[in-house]
Amino acid sequence: VEYFPLGEDFWAALLRELRKAEKFIFMEYFIIQEGKMWNAVLDIMKEKAAAGVDVRLMMPGIPDHKFAYLVAQCYFGELLERGVRIYTFEPGLLHGKSALSDRQTGFVGSVNMDYRSFQLHFECGAVFYDMPETAAALLDDMESIMARSRCLTYEEWRRRPWLHRLIGTVLRPFAMWM
Repeated sequence: VEYFPLGEDFWAALLRELRKAEKFIFMEYFIIQEGKMWNAVLDIMKEKAAAGVDVRLMMPGIPDHKFAYLVAQCYFGELLERGVRIYTFEPGLLHGKSALSDRQTGFVGSVNMDYRSFQLHFECGAVFYDMPETAAALLDDMESIMARSRCLTYEEWRRRPWLHRLIGTVLRPFAMWM
């Protein structure tokens, strides 16, 4: 386990470990916003999915921040087009922030993939390496979440209500302050 006193330190380690993935990347987040942090993760997710890595993103089915969720949905199309599978947790709010790569490296904490978590708030989390029992427990949890989730298709994403598309598009430039 590695402790990171600053979000920036965690972010660099997360990117490094995601780039190493050869089999799968499963991520659970509920806030996604454009910017240096998310764009770097987004690029890796798209690159890995194109290379045949099983990349999955778990999101809440019923979010607590409706506008932030509508902004997050703006990114789903490019992920789905590149082979990333997106799961929406149907029972309700999914507030976890975790990632698992190849049963080797994982993260669990309170850090969102946004400027506020990395620069303004005192978020925390743990990254673990070479801890097979911990990785297996996290994988079991993520598989349980996916079993109770709906796998979103590109066609479903394109058919979302026009008002949701409009609100997400209008608010996207202001996501950093949401």
